[in-house]
Amino acid sequence: MNDPNGLIHYAGTWHMFYQSNPSDSNWGNMSWGHATSTDLLTWTEHPVALWHTDTEQIYSGSCVFDATNSTGFGTADWPPVVAIYTANYLPGSPRHGTQAQCLAYSLDGGSHWTTYPGNPVLDRGSANFRDPKVFRYGDGWVMVAVEAEDQQVLIYRSPDLINWTYASSFGPAHAAAGAWECPDLFELPVTGTDRSRWVLLVNLNPGGVAGGSGCQYFVGDFDGVTFTPDRVIGTSVDRALGLDDPLLRSYDWFDFGRDCYAVVSFADAPQGRRIVLGWMNNWEYANDVPLTGGRSIMTVPRELDLVQFEDGYRLRQRPVRELPADALVHHTLRSGDRVSIRGAALEYRGGVLSLDRRGVGIDQFHETFSTRQWAEVPGEPTAVQVDVLVDTCSIEVFAAGGTVTISDLVFF
Repeated sequence: MNDPNGLIHYAGTWHMFYQSNPSDSNWGNMSWGHATSTDLLTWTEHPVALWHTDTEQIYSGSCVFDATNSTGFGTADWPPVVAIYTANYLPGSPRHGTQAQCLAYSLDGGSHWTTYPGNPVLDRGSANFRDPKVFRYGDGWVMVAVEAEDQQVLIYRSPDLINWTYASSFGPAHAAAGAWECPDLFELPVTGTDRSRWVLLVNLNPGGVAGGSGCQYFVGDFDGVTFTPDRVIGTSVDRALGLDDPLLRSYDWFDFGRDCYAVVSFADAPQGRRIVLGWMNNWEYANDVPLTGGRSIMTVPRELDLVQFEDGYRLRQRPVRELPADALVHHTLRSGDRVSIRGAALEYRGGVLSLDRRGVGIDQFHETFSTRQWAEVPGEPTAVQVDVLVDTCSIEVFAAGGTVTISDLVFF
């Protein structure tokens, strides 16, 4: 498995679709797997939801509940859940070599799916147009997708999920050395205030802050047509510097670890919550990760809001409230402190928090795996509170109230 797709809360159930290879332990035959949960912690796997064909792979996308039946796929009394996904066309298809956006719908809450016969609904004739994330805005729909190799997020609008009109684009900006993928755009409250801001997530590979895959974000305004960031660091020349970009750590990063990618949020989470999942892996070694009954996991579901600092806003991430409090191990680290977590080392020194997984267990399966990740803590306090979630093969670190996160696979 890789990217989480189609995350949605519907009729009291959390649905996680995801990129899946139903027939092999390496990437290929891309389809949508499906799992559900009532508590975000215990998941039940279901049959594959959207199957690949000989001429079409089912790439990443999103799901929405079409409450007004704007598509006409259901009825006023029984509206559909609609999946918006990228079709990657293979040899044998008249669209071979391109990617376009398609629809499927379910009238039974996600158990069975019907492919829309008018697919694709949005085709630019592009080889790298993918990963639609769709949400309701006003009386219509907004899609953010990417021209991956151009490092651009494209925004489209539609009254019915079928007919789409181009609205605007954003990028390149900040980290732009690799392909941009899996965007998301949503509004978040600023904690302690009555204000809110919009956040644009942009996953990219390679060029992440820790090497390989990563996720950056921008805070700004969205008026239904255009996203305007609060700040963009550097010139267009700076953005083309590549993997050795000296500004890399000046950008806003969702996670400073090696293994948090394709981060996207759930649609229709109750009580206005914004909950995200990320794929816990890195494309530098994803196909070589040792098999542990399968290959790949997701991060713990995380709840987001914004915190304001003197120099701008930062995302704050915390494990969802459904996670038992005793699942986290708490440390207060002063400068120079170092603690061992089942062989990995967590250290705080001079305002920098690091997680060192070198030498832990089976770390030699790939030359780029044995690494140390680090992040600057805002304000460089003399001590930092750190909450750590350790699972079977992973460590997720939430520091400084969740304004700094480091997520790593670790094979103990």
